[in-house]
Amino acid sequence: MAEFDAFISYASADKTAADAACAVLEASGIRCWVAPRDISPGREYAAAIIDAIDRCRVMVLIFSSNANRSPQVCREVERAASKGVAIVPVRIEGVVPTKSMEYFLGDIHWLDAMTPPIEKHLQQLAATIKALLNANAAAAGETSAPGSSWQRTGVSPNCIAQPLGKPDHFGLRLNWLLPTIGGLVCVALLLGGAWLYQDRASKPMPAPSVAQPSEAKPEPNEAQPLVPELVPFISDRDRATIRNVYLPADDHKALAISPSQIGFISGQRDDDTAKAAALDNCRRNTNAGGRKDLRCDLYALGNTIVYTGVSPPLPPEPWLVSNTLVEQPFDAMKVPLASDSLKTRLAKEYVGKPKPKALAISPAGGWSYVGGQSSEEAVRRALEWCGRNGVPCMVIAVDDRFVVPIPTTMKTTGFFQANTNDLILPELRSDMARRLGNVTTGWNAVAVGTGGSPGVALGALSEQSALDGALANCSTRDRNCRVIAIGPFSVEPQN
Repeated sequence: MAEFDAFISYASADKTAADAACAVLEASGIRCWVAPRDISPGREYAAAIIDAIDRCRVMVLIFSSNANRSPQVCREVERAASKGVAIVPVRIEGVVPTKSMEYFLGDIHWLDAMTPPIEKHLQQLAATIKALLNANAAAAGETSAPGSSWQRTGVSPNCIAQPLGKPDHFGLRLNWLLPTIGGLVCVALLLGGAWLYQDRASKPMPAPSVAQPSEAKPEPNEAQPLVPELVPFISDRDRATIRNVYLPADDHKALAISPSQIGFISGQRDDDTAKAAALDNCRRNTNAGGRKDLRCDLYALGNTIVYTGVSPPLPPEPWLVSNTLVEQPFDAMKVPLASDSLKTRLAKEYVGKPKPKALAISPAGGWSYVGGQSSEEAVRRALEWCGRNGVPCMVIAVDDRFVVPIPTTMKTTGFFQANTNDLILPELRSDMARRLGNVTTGWNAVAVGTGGSPGVALGALSEQSALDGALANCSTRDRNCRVIAIGPFSVEPQN
């Protein structure tokens, strides 16, 4: 019998999501193997990976653009498929599988975890894995024999990432469980892990809005276990404190959070005493940090979440993609969508602050800058703080550099969304969104004519060349073309 149940495959840039999935699964009693945590010191990395995949019962694939272009992740998926291991892809970002990935994932179901809160999706993942393990145990006699007819044959040895192909479905591989598929679906439904279906072939968008008619929806009062890696706003250090100190502490205990600090207590005589003490400790810590304006809320009682606030919506990962062609020194006066007073404030408060730090803005005019122990922490907290108004934000600066294209020739008016833009013909929006989503370097620009036909320039070396290219491309198919987007921003003429 395997020493663990689930192997978690992920790209290194998605470690936060992988750690969160691991924490939820292990809190549900599912034994996980995840690198680098479970690789013994001194052991060869590749050998440990192969051995773990051979001994696991289920592979959980954290699927994103990072995983999509990772040869290592593709090799892990190939190995699992060749061994007849069930694969459960958890999509955290709306991307189209490469041809290599589609080969392994193209005819199976998938679990969508793009919409917040992610806790709900991870709880469904845990129920799904439990259903698989139970069904696997019942059918072990006919599915584990060497050379079983349920095992896939003819696996391609080449896992080099190919250009994005047109998707069908991708997700949970059940080739080893065909005789018991009916029973498995029933078990999954009973456990709240109903599978999500969607024909994605007609929706090749990088970030589609996915209907989830069969998703199990938790009851309003359904208890959710505390997962430190998913507590919003706070630092990675505080998350580690929750995991290492708070979780194993004795009841009665409670945890409170503000957007900057935590406070907790344990070993109290009853729950009410623990609640009051945790809130007092949170207020004391928040005030000591110089933020008397921030409110503390009760987050957990015991190891169960009782938070009534709304976790901030976050954009799909990756939150930051290196694009050196567009980076430039930070200038507060160039911050898009910012009022003159905000620009002046940023010049005083952001410039000169210690690194690492990050600045996020929202299309609704919200903004936030936060420091951290690492750039990754600063980016995550800046997005969470900025998203407290309920609108997903975008990181535009890390340390003292802009990390996204900042228009200077035109005025920014908002975030550009090709798949919902009214100026583009409806039947052309999805293709435009896909094309823009597939380019991660250089300058992009979109122009549109009076007929709604768009023109695009992708990966240009400068802002001006992107504008010129988009107008030229648009003029071949429409008239009276004008630029409506530069990089991630919608734009209009300066005057």
